[in-house]
Formats: sequence, structure tokens, C-alpha cells
Amino acid sequence: MLSYEEKIIVSKYAYIPEHLINYVVAVSGAEPFFHEDCIYFVKNSHLIFIGYPLKKAFSFEGVKKILFTVIDKLKPKTVAFIAPEILISEKECLKKNSDFYYILELSTFALTSKLRNSIKRASKEVEILYSKDITKQHITLIEEVIQAHRFDEYTEHIYRKIPEYVNSSSKTFVFSAINSKGQLVGFDVADYESENFCFYMFNLISKSTYIPGVSDLLFYEIVKEAKKQKKQFVNMGLGINEGVTFFKKKWGSRKFLDYNFCLFERGIKFLNALRRIF
Repeated sequence: MLSYEEKIIVSKYAYIPEHLINYVVAVSGAEPFFHEDCIYFVKNSHLIFIGYPLKKAFSFEGVKKILFTVIDKLKPKTVAFIAPEILISEKECLKKNSDFYYILELSTFALTSKLRNSIKRASKEVEILYSKDITKQHITLIEEVIQAHRFDEYTEHIYRKIPEYVNSSSKTFVFSAINSKGQLVGFDVADYESENFCFYMFNLISKSTYIPGVSDLLFYEIVKEAKKQKKQFVNMGLGINEGVTFFKKKWGSRKFLDYNFCLFERGIKFLNALRRIF
């Protein structure tokens, strides 16, 4: 479990969504820990390791040693980690994925004419509410989005954990777009836990009550609040697909950090590699 001092460090220096303790705990049900500038989570015999040091620059050998130290101590059956680089032989990964985090620098941010027009159009048809409330309409929209996109089982699980995540974090807020009939057109979730970063966590838009430009309007409200709180950056998350990446680039974001995911078992080959290090 994290100490009070460790929680303060994490809150201050978080720069990727997986540094957000309340988010990861809500999604995974795992318990957070801290070792030599890296966060990790444990549930039963499964280890989730976040290979992005909070205060120090990433070092392949340094972070790999922290990972192996934690594994040697806990002896988990399975390990999932994310890091700027794959920390073990890729042949040992049962599942793997790569992407990029995108970042928006608020000091140089300026609306383009296209974004301004999109926001103006949507603002004529919806009102934006800023709160911590997750209502029945929000839950219904979560289910609508899940069914429309046919997410895999893990992604479905994450979306259904949105209410728990929002309720568990005092710095996580919901931006809701409501039309003239009182219907929920869409909503975003943003996290302001970090000292310097705002995190753009979720964007859900209804097809049945769709209004053009509503995603732009919602994100603009997130940006305005981030600037109000004197944040320096918005971490816009991963690229995921071409459509999502287009939206993030449209807002002037750029690639921030490499993302690599690997899931593996602590088998004989891994144990042999571990012995060579220690």
C-alpha cells in the first residue's frame, strides 16, 4: 500500500493516465505500491508494473532492474507492464501492443478557425455541465457506446468502471453536453490530479442525439478548466486508431511518449534471465 508521502509524490508528478492511482485501482481492483520511483499494482498473483518513472528520466536498464526486483520479491504468476520500451525479450510476451501518448501544450495552445466554428455551432444547441455526477443517463450512454463499438471484453470492463472511477477521485470531473430537451448528447471525463497535467480520460457521444461539434465543445471546456487550474499540459491519451489520432492532432497535440505493453508469465526462461541479472 502507498504511504501518505508516496501518494503526494504520485499526485504531484503523474504524467500518464496509468500514474493515476484511483483510475487504475477502479479498473483493476489491484493494490498500489511504490518502489524506486515506479508504481506497480498487485492483485492475487498478478503484477501490473508502470515502467514510467515519476521523477527521473526513463532508463532501460534502470527500469528493467526495478521490474525484476519487484518480481523477485513478489513472485507473481503473471506480469503485465507498460513502458517506453519492451523490457524483456518480445518472444516472451503472450500479448503485446504499441502506441504513442499524445500531449497538448497549453502555453502555446490557440484555437484554429475550424475549431472555433465547430465549438460555436455546438454551443448553440447544448449546455455544458461541469460536475462529479454520474446519472442514469450517463450509464445508459456508456452501454450505448459499448454496444455501438463492439469493444473487446477488457475495454467493455474499463468503460463500465467509469462511474466507480469518477466517484473514487476528488479531482476527476464529468463534462456533460445537454440538449434543449434535457437529453445527454455526450460526456467527457477529465482528471486534474497531477500538478502539471490534466488527463483527457474518456469521450462518449450518443448517436441517437448526435450534434456536430459536440466533442470539440466538450474538450474545449476541459482545456479551459485546465488553464484555469494552471496546468501546463493535457495528456490526451493514446492514439488508438486513425479517427482518435485525427481528433488529437486537430487540436494541436503531438506525440509525447512511446507506449509498449507486454503480458507474460514468470516461467523457466524468465527465471533464468532473472538469475543472470542478480
